[in-house]
Amino acid sequence: MRLLKMLSANARVSLSKMGREVGLSISGVRKRIKHLEKSGMITGYAAVIDPQKFGRGVLAFVNIEVDARSIREVTKMLTRYHEVCELHQTTGNHSLLVKVRTKNLEDLKKFVDDKINAFDSVKSVMTTVTMGTLKELPLNV
Repeated sequence: MRLLKMLSANARVSLSKMGREVGLSISGVRKRIKHLEKSGMITGYAAVIDPQKFGRGVLAFVNIEVDARSIREVTKMLTRYHEVCELHQTTGNHSLLVKVRTKNLEDLKKFVDDKINAFDSVKSVMTTVTMGTLKELPLNV
């Protein structure tokens, strides 16, 4: 668990530093990390990009109600759009929850109007724009 916490905070931390922190040799740390990778606990490593500096300062969550017969078609298309950061099938009043990042509100409106509402099977759309992100982690270990 301590190795996972260290890798979550900084995937570039050295094996020797991790070993010192948890009381293992470099080869012991390497072996445990390989085991975590093989077991599927660690699925990959990625750079964390600042959305603001990348030109995607607007974050919104879009709830979409889709006709059940068309949900596969809609999700297949939504995964292709670069604005879509996350796509979740949900229970309740809406079929999908989409995390979207755009440059500005105008681009968000265009995305919703031109890409989401373009589907005949979309029954309703509810967009919530965030005012700020207080915490955002893929998984908090």
